[in-house]
Amino acid sequence: MASIVKRGKTYSVVYYEGEGSNRHQIWESGLSYSSAKSRKATIEYEKEQNTHVNHNDITVSEFLYEFIEKYGEKKWVASTYDGNVGLLENYVHPYWGDKKLRSIRTKTVDDFYHFLLNEAEPATNMGKPKREHISPSTIHDIHKVLRCAFNQAKKWEYIAKNPFLDATLPEHKEAKRDALTPEQLQRVLDFTDRTDIYDLYVMHCAIQLAFACCMRGGEVGGAQWERFSRSDQVLYIDRVIDRVDKKLIEKLPKMDILFRFPNLYPGTRTVIVLKQPKTEGSIRNVYIPETVAKKLEKLREIQMKLKMELGDDGYMDYGLIICQANGRPIMTEHLNKRFKEVLVGLNDPTIDVDHVVFHSLRHTSTGVKLRLSKGDLKAVQGDGGWNSPDMVTKRYAHILDEDRRRLADEMEQSFYKSKTEETPDTAAPALDAEALASLLASNPELLKKALESVQLANNT
Repeated sequence: MASIVKRGKTYSVVYYEGEGSNRHQIWESGLSYSSAKSRKATIEYEKEQNTHVNHNDITVSEFLYEFIEKYGEKKWVASTYDGNVGLLENYVHPYWGDKKLRSIRTKTVDDFYHFLLNEAEPATNMGKPKREHISPSTIHDIHKVLRCAFNQAKKWEYIAKNPFLDATLPEHKEAKRDALTPEQLQRVLDFTDRTDIYDLYVMHCAIQLAFACCMRGGEVGGAQWERFSRSDQVLYIDRVIDRVDKKLIEKLPKMDILFRFPNLYPGTRTVIVLKQPKTEGSIRNVYIPETVAKKLEKLREIQMKLKMELGDDGYMDYGLIICQANGRPIMTEHLNKRFKEVLVGLNDPTIDVDHVVFHSLRHTSTGVKLRLSKGDLKAVQGDGGWNSPDMVTKRYAHILDEDRRRLADEMEQSFYKSKTEETPDTAAPALDAEALASLLASNPELLKKALESVQLANNT
């Protein structure tokens, strides 16, 4: 847009040209008011014509790169940014990159998803087995980022309608994560409760935090002693541990870095950081049971002994509650690996080691707390750091269903069966032949009346 500015007795038309770092301001001065109005209208018309042409010619790739720069870098945290950019680079740019943005229709989207599901080659990940087909879950993730992108394209008036809103997605049911039963969890805790073996005991305390406080892996790894009040038995959760690309630290303003751990090796591409959680709802106080608080006290004692033995050069004290024997942080992936080793060492045939991960403890915690609180969703939501109670009901509906089924059984026992069974006041008394004979023998008058009643019944 152009604007008119009065300067003395004349007027100037002010507008911008160029993009990005080449964008600069232009002043056209010395005009009369009528000439300035005419010039302003001409500039705006030319800009509109040029924009109209550019919008028609822009390709999907050109738009998506602009979308990442102007939307993604401002809205996404590091993990979301990496994941979305990876999906676009692996599956969208190679197949749709040269297509005109305005040529994408709902039918185009449906054809694309059919191609991805049946013909496209999945991207390979280092250290993971190669897959034959792209999973419906991946296609749903692609759809999510493209739907968001094309919503933005509509706001920018590049397109008139978002074709992804009516697209047909392949069927996909989110797999329910296996959770340990309270009995299984107790056996795991008993197995790891070894104060003489630091690696086992630190996992014991990590498991206690994940269960008692319903904490995520990144929250457990990022918990610090200064955020724990022993007197109040409260842990303040306001940071998570993560590994991020160094380039993204300055690039993503939404990522609030609280601390950067020094790299052990020079030239690494990533850095371990403590950062604020994704959502404000994840920042919370959690109240710790006395037993868990005592376990943490013991862990602190062990860490202080290690620090004295290793010295300041050998022990890197970052104030982490859950850390390696030398004070260095333990990442979420390391918690998963160590937890798997614990389960293998326990060798419990009732635990499916292949389908239980460290995050499963959060599911166990939620289930137990739902039952203990008699379904108090707000209390459980506050402990788990979800944005709304809906997250609890959606993710843990199977737990609620079990309680509802048990409630139906209790109604059957306490209400319906009481109506069909006779109460002691109305039920006919059971006949005892020996007691009746004794009664009649001891009461001749009663025996006489009984014989008369029998005789009368026979005559009729």
